[in-house]
Amino acid sequence: MKRRILFTIPAALAAALFSACAGTESYPAERVFLGPPWTGDERYIYDLLASGRDPYGTCILETDVDAGPGITRLTRLCSDEPGPHRDDGSVEVDEVTLEPIRSTRVQTDAEKNRRISFTATYAYPVVKYEADDNGKRRQTERDLPKATDENPDPAYYDDESMLWLVRGIDLRTGYEGSYRNASAATGAVFDVRLRVEGEEEVTVPAGTFRTWKVRISTSTITQFAWVEVEAPHRVIKARVHGLQDVDYVLVGASEP
Repeated sequence: MKRRILFTIPAALAAALFSACAGTESYPAERVFLGPPWTGDERYIYDLLASGRDPYGTCILETDVDAGPGITRLTRLCSDEPGPHRDDGSVEVDEVTLEPIRSTRVQTDAEKNRRISFTATYAYPVVKYEADDNGKRRQTERDLPKATDENPDPAYYDDESMLWLVRGIDLRTGYEGSYRNASAATGAVFDVRLRVEGEEEVTVPAGTFRTWKVRISTSTITQFAWVEVEAPHRVIKARVHGLQDVDYVLVGASEP
């Protein structure tokens, strides 16, 4: 049976969302990221399991701490090899705060000779989005959260940084926080809510680990990340929402 890529937003859906209005701001835009737990470059390898059990593809998560002065680059490289699909993303962020500077996401289908790319360029108080679907371009911009008396230092993060952001939050049972998420693939800025649900033992190909189970919720979807209790708080497992749920499970690490 021919496999379809599960971590890709279909182009028709992306186009619809790209023209949609930004989400409402009903939760505080807090600085939930306390600081980077990584101390150098990283390269972690994950198997992808469709619906949590069927082998589907692989993802590599890379951290480049010296991408530029004060800049860290976070990269996600995913494929269903030997299939024809890829879904790769990268974001440059402030090395301390994780505040985004620029991100890209590129989805390809070699069988259909199709390529769609999304970029987000941050120029506070707005983020500028562009989508390029085989030469057909769309552009828009969205407002980023503004300072208020109640929240004088609002926070926003890029969607591509999510699997790094959860490693640097206040990892303790019952912690809750919220921030504004900017997604180039959807052309929107929307609320994300975090909750640390407690400790859980998780077994993956890389071994058995004590983890914090983190719930990541928007108004429409809920995702989970299991973050290693011990520093540098690697993501041991993650359940992300696509055409159906896909589990990232840690296989191991390799030299960056």
